[in-house]
Amino acid sequence: MIAYILPNDKEELDRLDVHYYIALLHLDGELYLALIREKPSRILDLGTGTGIWAIDIGDKFEDATVIGVDLSPIQPSWVPPKVKFEIDDIEEEWNFRKLFDFIYSRYMASLIRNWDKYIKQCFNNLKPGGWAEFKDWDVRPYTSEGSLELPDNAIKKWHGIVLDVYEYKVGATPNPGIFLKQKFTEAGFINIEERVFEVPVSAWPKDPRKKSVGKYYGVTLYEGASALSTRLFTHFLNWEIEEVEVFNAQFRENMKTFQFYHKYHIVYGQKPLTLESSAGVL
Repeated sequence: MIAYILPNDKEELDRLDVHYYIALLHLDGELYLALIREKPSRILDLGTGTGIWAIDIGDKFEDATVIGVDLSPIQPSWVPPKVKFEIDDIEEEWNFRKLFDFIYSRYMASLIRNWDKYIKQCFNNLKPGGWAEFKDWDVRPYTSEGSLELPDNAIKKWHGIVLDVYEYKVGATPNPGIFLKQKFTEAGFINIEERVFEVPVSAWPKDPRKKSVGKYYGVTLYEGASALSTRLFTHFLNWEIEEVEVFNAQFRENMKTFQFYHKYHIVYGQKPLTLESSAGVL
């Protein structure tokens, strides 16, 4: 089993940080939506990546201990005093000695193989009354009219192949946003809320904010198409590298003229103060 299928180079890290700024644009600069009433003392950032969110939340809550966890030691050494980074596989059993007030997860699309276990571990490692917030994707291509019925072009073919390989060969869904709310409910969370954003690919919308988001997001997909697909096609489908390059070139060419978007889901929920409250007693 390949633990991490995506690249881990500078270009990929830049792409992740662009996604972070896209989220800030959607939320008017807010780092989270969860209804945290009191200042948290312990915060867990899952899949911290470059550590950018952990650092910003550490600046916001200076007295909180913030732990960012990732497979790779790519985080900076200059961070707020109570921000710490740990290298670990978040799909394995967790061994934190203390519970958390807030657990945050983002961009785990195509990476998590057992979402039920992952979300349940979040629930179990929260203090009663604590919050979890997930930000993740539905990267099926929707047309500008809101339909999933695309014309027969490279956009449709590229998405179809990439999504199928992740789902059925890698075993890690690329579209977790679709089921996050349901799985929060099944794990026992209450006060669950969901917001869904349409994220245009390129700057085709007329709305200024969507146009700005689309500009940045389009660049990440245009420039990152090879990084997202090459290993999939060569390793799992036995394509020659020349075939992959031609296919990605067709995909990029269609991106210049075809208007489509992905969906970005934000789901947050609270751990009940008692187990009875999750069953509707309180």
